[in-house]
Amino acid sequence: MIYKAFVEIILAISLVQIFPVDAGVVESYVKAADTETIETSFGAAMTAMRPSFPVAVDVARAPKKNNPESIGVITAATTALVMDSASGTVLYEKNAEEARSIGSMTKLMTALVFLSGNPDLNTTAIIESSDYREGGKQHIPAGQTVTIKDLLLASLISSDNTATAALARLSGFSEGDFVARMNEKAAEIGMLQTTFADPTGLSSENRSTAPDLVAMLRAALQNETIRFATEQAAATITDAEGNNYQLENTNELLTGFVNQEPYKIVGGKTGYLPEAGYCLGVEAQKDGGKDIFVVVLGSDSAAGRLRDVKALTVWTYNTFDW
Repeated sequence: MIYKAFVEIILAISLVQIFPVDAGVVESYVKAADTETIETSFGAAMTAMRPSFPVAVDVARAPKKNNPESIGVITAATTALVMDSASGTVLYEKNAEEARSIGSMTKLMTALVFLSGNPDLNTTAIIESSDYREGGKQHIPAGQTVTIKDLLLASLISSDNTATAALARLSGFSEGDFVARMNEKAAEIGMLQTTFADPTGLSSENRSTAPDLVAMLRAALQNETIRFATEQAAATITDAEGNNYQLENTNELLTGFVNQEPYKIVGGKTGYLPEAGYCLGVEAQKDGGKDIFVVVLGSDSAAGRLRDVKALTVWTYNTFDW
């Protein structure tokens, strides 16, 4: 027993030399051998001397599921994703990594790239005949003069393709160069599975995944101009001649219950192409916080994408605690 105690003292001294900690910690293990009541444990000594690091108080904690048996909702969409904004935790997913055409959700990236040039939103511009794009509704006729801000509103609220093409032209870049900048911006914000081929979303080659679209939504909605536009259910813009044009948001969730207390739609964007199906991505809140991103791609109809996002939003807030 004396030999055992001697060995443990040598071991303790060695540990103190290797790990500069409070010697009293080691001493408590050495004394235990003298009384023959506690067997010295090298593992316990190592555990006691392991440095203790404080827990960061600002680390975002993931929501906790309050109903483990709830596995989600049935969606018409081919792809769906719900992500907690603060922690980045995926709360629901369905084919989330599948790259798909995204239609007019593209317009969020167009707005981001255009606004990166810090344009004066109060300056005016003329809609040119070359800006015309088929698909959707053209609100401002060629030859009319409106502010840059109103072009952005037409693009983001009512998904006006002609207004969007005008923004790309007014950036000072050729369309090809503008699209190249869209792809550069996508890579910059972490959209590594995304490709843009045109500014309006009319090309089926504008493809992305649900996680990448969350990254785009996050970046876009941090911009005050984009956030303001995408949270408007409707707006009226006026050209230089005094003609008014009514804009109706293609995101009809803004007039529904998920945009009424305790819920709120912070912003978002719709998309549609035959190749894409009906798409929608939003940032939602409940009780003034608990922000989540909800993305659905390839839904069967305009009504279907609304049902999908509503169902996923309500299910998430009923199933998780923040």
